[in-house]
Amino acid sequence: MSEIDTGYFNYYERSLMFHGSLVNIMGTKFDIIIIGKTNNESEEIWIRIEQELRRLNFMMNRIDPASEISKINSQSINNEFKVSDEMWCILNNCKYYHEQTLGLFDITLKDFNTIQFNKRNKTISFSKSNIQLDLGGYAKGYGLKKIQKILEAYNIDQCFVNFGNSSILGIGNHPFGDAWKVSIENPFNINTIVDEISKSNASLSVSGNTPSYSRHVVIPKSGKSEVDNKLVSVLMHDPLDAEVLSTAFLIASKIEREQLIDRFRIIKAREYKL
Repeated sequence: MSEIDTGYFNYYERSLMFHGSLVNIMGTKFDIIIIGKTNNESEEIWIRIEQELRRLNFMMNRIDPASEISKINSQSINNEFKVSDEMWCILNNCKYYHEQTLGLFDITLKDFNTIQFNKRNKTISFSKSNIQLDLGGYAKGYGLKKIQKILEAYNIDQCFVNFGNSSILGIGNHPFGDAWKVSIENPFNINTIVDEISKSNASLSVSGNTPSYSRHVVIPKSGKSEVDNKLVSVLMHDPLDAEVLSTAFLIASKIEREQLIDRFRIIKAREYKL
C-alpha cells in the first residue's frame, strides 16, 4: 500500500482490482475501484484523478481565501470580477440549472438574479451586498463528470466511484453480477435499509437530512431550511444532472417534481419518508 498525502491506493493482483481513496476531499471521502487494468495503468489513472480532484477542491472551496470562489465572494459586490474560463462556464451552467429547475437550484441560496454576467469580458458582479456563492450542491457532480471523462479516455469498462456515499458513479458491472448495487441507509436508523438500487453506466445522487447534518438545504423562494426528515435519490446517466436534481427534488413540490421529470432524462427518482 502506498501513501499519498491524506489518501492511499492499493492493487490486488489476483483480481486485477485497484482501490484508491482520498480521506478528505471536497469536504468528504472519495473512493474508486477500477477493475481489469494493470497496476501501472491503474496508478496512472489514479494520479490523474487525484490531481483533478485536488485542483477542483481548491478552486471551489469557499472557505479557503485563496480559492477562486472565495475571491469571487469577497470581491464581486458592486464590482466586476474577471473569472477564469472554467469558472465562467461553471457559473453559466449553474444559471442554466437554476432556470431549468424552476429556481429550486440556486448557488446563492437567496436570489440568483443578483449575479450580473458580463459576456464581453467574462466578469461577474453582485448587485446586493449579502450574496455569497456556494457550489456545495454542484461540485461533487462536476467532479464526477470530470472523472467520468478521464475513465472514458482510458477505456475503463468496469469501475465504481463513491463520493461520500451520496454521489456515486457506476461504469459497467460488478465482477460477480450484472450491475453495481448500492444500498441506501436510513440516516436516523443505520440498521435500516430504505432502498437498494442496481445501476450500470449511471450515476446516483442522494440528498437529505441526517442527525448530524440538517438544515443545510435552503428553499430559495422562502429562505427557509428544509427540515423534514426526508431523503431523496435520483438516478441519471449524467452525474452532474443527478447531483443538481437530487437537491432540487428534496425541496420541490409534487407539481414541481412532475415538471422536473418532463425537463430532464431521469432514470429513477424516489423520496423516502423517514
